[in-house]
Amino acid sequence: MRLARLTQRKEFLAAAEHGRRFRSSVFTVQVRDATAEEGRDGKAARGLRLGLTASRKTGNAVKRNRIRRRLRAAAAKALAAQTDRPCDVVIIARAEVLGADFGHLVADLSIAIDRARPQKPQADRRRAGTARGTPPSSSVSSA
Repeated sequence: MRLARLTQRKEFLAAAEHGRRFRSSVFTVQVRDATAEEGRDGKAARGLRLGLTASRKTGNAVKRNRIRRRLRAAAAKALAAQTDRPCDVVIIARAEVLGADFGHLVADLSIAIDRARPQKPQADRRRAGTARGTPPSSSVSSA
């Protein structure tokens, strides 16, 4: 069985910005559920789409291609029952994928969609109007 693919950079960026993350020892998975607006634009309802990323830090071209082939095979096996779920799944590989047990890859990918944690929003890190290291001012006045 062949999974649908993410092909455009903006789809990968949307999964990174709006998706939930699951970190494993050998990869990171970003899961972005389809929104209601995507279903209204006249396109047919779509199922799960897969995107793979292996940067040059993971190795040369031969190693990166082997990593992608292993992850594609593991994803086909692990996500076969969830192909009708409308979401985008991006797998960011690490070099350790080549040495990892294939069963471990399949097990991690099978739980990645369910256990992907929400990403912390950037706006919540700093409170408006307070400087770093200073406590927020209180509204109690000493009269």
